[in-house]
Amino acid sequence: MSGSKRGTWLILLSLMVAMVLTLFPIPDSWQMWRPSWVMLVLSFWVLYIPERVGLFWALIVGLMLDVILNTSMGLHGFALAITTFILQLLYKRVRLFPLWKQGLSLAIVSAVYLAITYWLGRLTGKSIDTLPWIGIVLNGVLWPWIYLLLKQIAGYFKVK
Repeated sequence: MSGSKRGTWLILLSLMVAMVLTLFPIPDSWQMWRPSWVMLVLSFWVLYIPERVGLFWALIVGLMLDVILNTSMGLHGFALAITTFILQLLYKRVRLFPLWKQGLSLAIVSAVYLAITYWLGRLTGKSIDTLPWIGIVLNGVLWPWIYLLLKQIAGYFKVK
């Protein structure tokens, strides 16, 4: 396999696992605790290999997420594209941060993502009642573990 395309299957597989975790049924009272799995996994790949995973990936993954969640077409695509753009602007800095500070940065990025999806959901008439603040904090707390797990797997399979 050519060096520039090595590990594409792993990127796709990790995003598919994130989508399955997003679809995993949980009680309505726990919905505010649901992490933004797809946004977190996509953010890892944007930070890990920004020359390969960028806005195109964000749009395609977002459209797939819109289909599986039955939301308005483009809602998640737009939100993921904005967060990916922010991460592409800041990836050199964020990669140098210690993991706790990366988690804080990803909590802020996830706040942008969730605010956009909340706002667009309200505009289209399909929305939740409140912005899931607990989910934002949980995204930041989960980031170090997601980062370490995916970095270990990417290193094992020599993703470049």
